[in-house]
Amino acid sequence: MRTTIFSLRDGKAVPEVSEKPSWQPLGDYDGKPLQRVHMTSLKEVTHAEMQLVSIAAGGHFAMHASPDVAFCQIVRGRGRLGLEDGTELPYEAPELYIFLPGTLHDWHAIEEDTVLSVCLVQQD
Repeated sequence: MRTTIFSLRDGKAVPEVSEKPSWQPLGDYDGKPLQRVHMTSLKEVTHAEMQLVSIAAGGHFAMHASPDVAFCQIVRGRGRLGLEDGTELPYEAPELYIFLPGTLHDWHAIEEDTVLSVCLVQQD
């Protein structure tokens, strides 16, 4: 997925284009095993980090929560989002989820390769 980050240099907007993310395998999260998950960090700024997360069909991202607000846009893919109480929500791109701090969730029953655009916003 092509990504472009714009920054200000000498008063002008300058694009930095990446034709393909540099995906890194993510084998576990908080000590919990993950299956077929990759991630790349796009940019860190004060109080926020932007990432892309890929979960291949048949993969699984374990139940987890963040101390941050997580703004998660499903760019492509289809599967299920699970909640701590057993509730399952089917998802299909494009879709947007906003997780407030501490909200447990997982990604499972991935039917179609999924890419999420994630922005973690730290709380003061």
